[in-house]
Amino acid sequence: MKKLVRFGAVIAAAFLTMPLLGDTMSVPNAEKPAFTFDVPADWHPKGDADDESAEATSPDKHVYISSWIVTGSEMKDLEKDIEKTLADSMGKVDPEHKEETMQLNGIDFTLIKGTGTDKREGNKVKFQVALFSAGGDKVGIFYADYDADAPADTTDTLQGIIKSIKVTK
Repeated sequence: MKKLVRFGAVIAAAFLTMPLLGDTMSVPNAEKPAFTFDVPADWHPKGDADDESAEATSPDKHVYISSWIVTGSEMKDLEKDIEKTLADSMGKVDPEHKEETMQLNGIDFTLIKGTGTDKREGNKVKFQVALFSAGGDKVGIFYADYDADAPADTTDTLQGIIKSIKVTK
């Protein structure tokens, strides 16, 4: 009986970190996706065909995500691109950040985590930028910023979204 209860707890925890039924977002677009990720429908995900990106915001407005790709010639501007994204949402980015590598769904990720101050609200926020090969000369970028005091279920959903990233072959 104890094994059954533990198994049930493990299954429940797994479901908490997965997005609820929602949309599969394709970057740069649905016709020629380099990678996909799943976002709950109540996050109102949307793709932008003009700049070949996807974005969403949690219903409680605690989390914002955006994703896009860069290719060969754009690589030199990657750092500026990420700095611009951070500057658009944060009034101040703390100079210290943490960089780690991880593998997920067979993809090697470089994950950069840091903190700052929200430009509009003035509260403490955290950010994550995941960089990964999206096939050929493409690099996928998944950006998230979220309130430092965001509810656990919201940040768990964010982690589930990140865990759903899959490079298309």
